[in-house]
Amino acid sequence: MDDAAPLSPPVRRKPRVDHDARRAEYVSVAARVLLDKGLHAATMRDIAEAAGAAKVLFYRLFPSREALVEAVFQRVEAAIDDAFVQPWEGYGSMVRHVLATARREPAPFLLVLKNCRSGQLDWEPRLRVALAKTSMPLFRPGPDAAPGAEERAQRASGAMFGLFVDSMITWLEDLDGLTDEERIRWWGRIVKAWREAAREAFRLD
Repeated sequence: MDDAAPLSPPVRRKPRVDHDARRAEYVSVAARVLLDKGLHAATMRDIAEAAGAAKVLFYRLFPSREALVEAVFQRVEAAIDDAFVQPWEGYGSMVRHVLATARREPAPFLLVLKNCRSGQLDWEPRLRVALAKTSMPLFRPGPDAAPGAEERAQRASGAMFGLFVDSMITWLEDLDGLTDEERIRWWGRIVKAWREAAREAFRLD
């Protein structure tokens, strides 16, 4: 005869929610919806429905629609920062890294690049700062540069902002008939010529 007490059924624990993964997923969905419906037209309800989630879940991770939009921008900003810390592989290598990241998930990049010059958000000045940081090493003033060279170097480093934005949009939408290798080779030649001409024009040597 078995006098042991009956075993209690095992306790089923709820699976642990990976909040970082869920947050990243929601940012991806938001980028696609905002790009499709319009940056200022898409609502949190639109984004929640596209994600198949209750709107309240979004507000647990993002206190406002503005915070969610900001998270999309930060994803693009982080990709540029990441490209900056990669080993230099020749002219155009930074843009190669950014393009490779954007290819994996183009919606955040297209959303930011297509809206950064609208003047309705602070995206343009912040994007200019991020991109200038990547190009500043090309324009570091020489020891014999005339006074005021640091300020001139800042201006030189941002001279191709518009071309970067327009080119990246064209590449991500495949509107020019080129391969990515051809695009990066073309961009590298432009950057090399730009550096040489800008250093002379802005008296950085």
